[in-house]
Amino acid sequence: MSKENKTNEDISQLGNVDQIREILFGSQSRELKERFEQLDASIKSMHDEMRKKIEQTQNDFNTRIDSELDALSRKMKNMLTQQQNEFADVRDSALKQEKRLQGSMDIMEEELNTKREQLHKQQIEGHAALRSDMDTLKDEMIHTLNEKIAEMNGVKLSRDDAAEIFMEAAMSMKGTQIKQQLALAQEKK
Repeated sequence: MSKENKTNEDISQLGNVDQIREILFGSQSRELKERFEQLDASIKSMHDEMRKKIEQTQNDFNTRIDSELDALSRKMKNMLTQQQNEFADVRDSALKQEKRLQGSMDIMEEELNTKREQLHKQQIEGHAALRSDMDTLKDEMIHTLNEKIAEMNGVKLSRDDAAEIFMEAAMSMKGTQIKQQLALAQEKK
C-alpha cells in the first residue's frame, strides 16, 4: 500500500474516532459546554454586579467623606470666627480698661496737682503769716525793751531785776505773763 492510501485510511479512521467520541461523550460534552457557558455568564453577571456594588460603595464613601469634610470645614470656620470674635472682645475690653485707667490716672494727676497747688499756697500763706507774727513779736520785743530801757535810764538795776525784765520780755513774746507762769509753777510744787 502506498503512503497516500495509508494516510487516507488514517484520516478516515480519525473521522470514525470523532464519531465514536461523539456517540460516547457528545451529550456530556454539550452539557459541560452549556454549564461552562452558564458559569461564564454567571461569573460575568456577578463580576458586573460586584463592580456596580464597588462603584456604588465608592461613590457613597466619597459622598460621605465630602459631607464630613464640609461639616469639618464649617466647624473650623465657626470656631475660627468664634475665636476671632472672642479675640476682638478681649481686645475691645482691654482698650476700654486702658481708657478707664488712663482717665482715672488723669483725674488723679489733676487732683494731685490741685492739692500740691493748695499746699503750696498754704505754705506761702503760712510762711507770710509766720513772718508777720515774727515781725510783730520783734516789734513788740523792741518796744518792750525800749520801754524798759527808758524806765531804767534813771534807775540802777540789780541782776535779779534785769533777769526778771528779760524773762517778762521772753514770756511776752511767747504770749504769757511771767506772773502767771510763776503762779502755775508754784501750784505744781
